[in-house]
Amino acid sequence: MTVLHTRINMLLGFLIELLDIPPSDYERARERARSLEEWLRRDGSLVAHLKPDVYPQGSFRYGTVIRPLFKHDEYDLDLVCAVHLCKTTVTQQQVKELIGREIVAYAETHRFKAPAEEKQRCWRLNYADHVSFHMDILPSVPEDAATIRVIFERQVPAALAEHAIAITDTRHPYYKEVDPRWPSSNPRGIALWFEDRARPAAQHRINELVRSRTYASIDEVPPYEWKTTLQRAIQILKRHRDVMFKGNRDLAPISMIITTLAAHAYGGEEDLYSALDNILTKMPLFVRKQTPRVPNPVNPAEDFADCWSRDSQYEQNFWLWHNQVKADLHHLWEAIGRKELPREIHNQFRLDLTTDQTRSLEAEFAKSTPRVITATPVISIPAAPKPWGSDA
Repeated sequence: MTVLHTRINMLLGFLIELLDIPPSDYERARERARSLEEWLRRDGSLVAHLKPDVYPQGSFRYGTVIRPLFKHDEYDLDLVCAVHLCKTTVTQQQVKELIGREIVAYAETHRFKAPAEEKQRCWRLNYADHVSFHMDILPSVPEDAATIRVIFERQVPAALAEHAIAITDTRHPYYKEVDPRWPSSNPRGIALWFEDRARPAAQHRINELVRSRTYASIDEVPPYEWKTTLQRAIQILKRHRDVMFKGNRDLAPISMIITTLAAHAYGGEEDLYSALDNILTKMPLFVRKQTPRVPNPVNPAEDFADCWSRDSQYEQNFWLWHNQVKADLHHLWEAIGRKELPREIHNQFRLDLTTDQTRSLEAEFAKSTPRVITATPVISIPAAPKPWGSDA
């Protein structure tokens, strides 16, 4: 590894320290999921006999959560609530309202600052404490055998396909009818797929956490403790996206697309600079020209980029962001050791190094000056409207 790469990785490590949330916040999220599940399973619950299973999905499951860009923003904790009912005997509406009654009662009993709120697919709970969360709970039932068989026939491993669920959606044409054509999803399956991509690089840290008795077994070590270069690269990319589209978040590339493409492109790189460079180079290889453009790896019929066909601006913004993050990281590498570095960091990530971090970088820079700088080639971006809005 060159001197420059060492310095870049040191800088990226400091950025991650500023972006990452403390383990206590992850644990708080887990506690809230457990609390809700205990409520749903209590004596007297309307759904206790249906063996409700509550589990996280999204960035809290993957270990890729980042601090909110603005102080008034909240963490988005996505949960699945699966109950054991057959989708051919009930309607989506019945399942959503059944679980919803318990969630409404949970909010009232625990004196939430606002009532539970019904969304198109989920129920939302808003917490009010020093760590601001809103929790979205997705009602679901197990997917039927025929659907799982179709998913398996699309080359999805059985161990992943079997976790498919049928979910509720008020916009669905059969929402109020008993009909097997429910929306299908597989958040647990895709989490396992993602973890398979990240686990090889995490194995050493997992073993160390078990040897130090922080966790009793390797199965108990949650993904947020893995801290792999894949997870860290996704955090960097998501933060750049958040800053770039801070004025128009609705048109920003969604995290699921960034996470899926990054996991596909990741080649097991051990340092963060190499991981980012490889991921950004290979990301386009995993965007299909035909639909589904960005298939769900555990349900190829589902397109994470389905909004691209509804409004071309979404796809344009993805490629604008992809080009911009490559160019911006190149400018950041060029600023290593120069007085404009703090400005580049702030412009790209809205982060400011601490005094200790700045001193550590200055000490590293003072050791020697690299003779050759091998940075990522400059990316030429054509003039285009800036959908991310004006500076905040």
